[in-house]
Amino acid sequence: MKGDQGYRVVKQSPQPRLVPLGQRLLQSSSNVNKKDLIKYLAEAVGPENVRASLVDLIAYSYDATGKRFLPDVVVFPESTAEVCAVMKIAHRERIPVVARGAGTNLSGGTLPSKGGIVLELSRLNRILEIDSAGRRVVVAPGVVNLDLQNALRPLGFMYAPDPASQKTCTLGGNMAEDAGGPHCLKYGVTSNHIRCVEIVLANGSVVQVGAPTDDSYGYDLLGPVVGSEGTLGIATKLVLNIIRL
Repeated sequence: MKGDQGYRVVKQSPQPRLVPLGQRLLQSSSNVNKKDLIKYLAEAVGPENVRASLVDLIAYSYDATGKRFLPDVVVFPESTAEVCAVMKIAHRERIPVVARGAGTNLSGGTLPSKGGIVLELSRLNRILEIDSAGRRVVVAPGVVNLDLQNALRPLGFMYAPDPASQKTCTLGGNMAEDAGGPHCLKYGVTSNHIRCVEIVLANGSVVQVGAPTDDSYGYDLLGPVVGSEGTLGIATKLVLNIIRL
């Protein structure tokens, strides 16, 4: 194997064929080479948060569908500002980006089918606020669903969506897939429990869709975002409804 050059799956089949990436980023209209891309990303998020070895690329090449597509690089941002920086680089260099949480989805939503950058969001994993009086929480996208449930239970509250993968899946991924679970029969799916989302757009700008309070007006821009699998923007903060046990 070619070591640092890496490999890409070029055809989906029972025995996918791997070919060297070389310097040019394949399946992309970008003219930047892989070495320069890694340099730009390392300047944005720190070299320890950029991975491009073959082992790392394989680890982030698949989700629960079982299909595989190797990315060119995996990046682990730790803040909204770092997500913005990565998206600005990708936008400037015309490189595809796929956001990823725990990769438990069954729809292929986290597969880097065009290569490029996998933006792994599990390090954005803080519960930022629990407002029991307002019956809402503010969380980062990398918070695991069950971790939020465990934080709410002693307070007499719960977050209704409970996917089968809740021990592993992240709330950002739940939003991207509009996840459900057994509770959805009574309480509805994720889209029924999101008030507001902070998202980073493809050009690196930050917008807020929805309203953190019950008072909202204007077009429903939150509806298209929930379930869009990151194609309309990458969530970096979520305001969720909670209910009493």
